[in-house]
Amino acid sequence: METYEQILSRMTEKYEERTGTSPDSASDIGVRMKVLAGEVFSLQSEYEFVKRQMFPDTAEGEYLDRHAKQRGLTRRNGTKAAGEVKFYLDIPLDYDVVIPEGTVLSTRGDDPQRFETLCEAVISSGQRAVTCMAEAVNAGNNGNVTADTITVIVTPVHTLLSVVNEYMMTDGSDEETDEQLRRRVLDSFVNIPNGTNKAFYIQSTLEVEGVRAAGAAAGVRGAGTLDIYIMSDTGDPSEELINNVKRHLEELREINVDIEVGTLVKVPINIYVSVTVKSGYDFAQVQENIQSAIGEYFSLMGAGEDFYLSEVGEYIQHAEGVENYTFSTIRCSDTQIDDDCIAWQGTISVTERV
Repeated sequence: METYEQILSRMTEKYEERTGTSPDSASDIGVRMKVLAGEVFSLQSEYEFVKRQMFPDTAEGEYLDRHAKQRGLTRRNGTKAAGEVKFYLDIPLDYDVVIPEGTVLSTRGDDPQRFETLCEAVISSGQRAVTCMAEAVNAGNNGNVTADTITVIVTPVHTLLSVVNEYMMTDGSDEETDEQLRRRVLDSFVNIPNGTNKAFYIQSTLEVEGVRAAGAAAGVRGAGTLDIYIMSDTGDPSEELINNVKRHLEELREINVDIEVGTLVKVPINIYVSVTVKSGYDFAQVQENIQSAIGEYFSLMGAGEDFYLSEVGEYIQHAEGVENYTFSTIRCSDTQIDDDCIAWQGTISVTERV
C-alpha cells in the first residue's frame, strides 16, 4: 500500500505534468492536494483492512468469528481453574467458624491469582479444619496453580483462620486465540463433516468446553466402534471432561455406533537449535522470543498432525532478533504422529551461534 507521502508526490507530479507548474505547499491548491492525499490514504487503508477480513486465513477478531459461524464453529471461551481448598485453625475453638460462600482467596507473589469459594463451609465447634471447592475469579491458564500456593485469605473471616490448597487447581484455560480458531476454520474446508465421518465427531468433540485437541480412530475395537482421543488445555483431561465429551457425543452419534473417549498420548518433541542473533539484540531476550514462538507452534498442533522441523523453523525465523538458525538434525527430526497421539513440547534447547 502507498504511504501518504507517495500519494502526495504522485499527485504533485501529475499536476506538474498537466499544468507545467509546481504547486506551492502553502497555496490553495497545495493545501487541497494535501487534504485529498490524506483522504485517499485513509480510503486505501480501509480497503486493505476489508481485504484482510474477507478471507478466514487473514481475518482477525470478530471478523474471524463471523467466518467461523459460517462453518458452524464458535470461538471457545476461557475456563476457570477449580479445585479443593482447606481452611484450618491452629487450635480448636468452642464455637462454629463460618466461611461464607464467595470468600476470596489468593496466592502470594508479584502476580497473585485470586479464587473464591463456591459454597459455605463451617468448622464446627471442637474441630480444626474443613474443605470446600473454590474456583478462579478469572478464566485462564494462570489459574492452574500448584499445590500449597493458595495461602492468603483476602476476605476477612476470622483472625485465627488459615487456608491452603493441598492439590493443584486444574482445568483453567485461556480463550481460544485467533490462530487456534483460524486453524479449525481452515480445517473445516479440508475435512468436511457430514454427520457420520471422523471429521464430524472431531469437530463435535472440539465444541465441548475445555477440549483443546481431539483425534478419532474407527474400528479399533471392531465394526461399528469409534474411539475419540482428547487433550485439555492443561494436558491430560480430567474424568469430568471425558464424561462431558461422552454425554455430548451420545446425543449426536448414529445408531449402533459404540463410542469410547480416552486421552491423547503425548509424544514429546525435543528441539535443539543454534541461532545467530541480529546486531543490537541481547541473546537472552532472543532466546525468550524463540521459546515463546515454539510454544505458539505447539499450541496450534492438533491430534495426529505430523511434526516437521521446517514448520517450526518458520516460527523461529520470524521471532524478533533472529538472524539465522540451524537445527541439530542428529538430536531432532521430523516425527510422524498417530491419530491417537499429539505432538507435545519437550526439551527446547536454544544456543547462540558465534
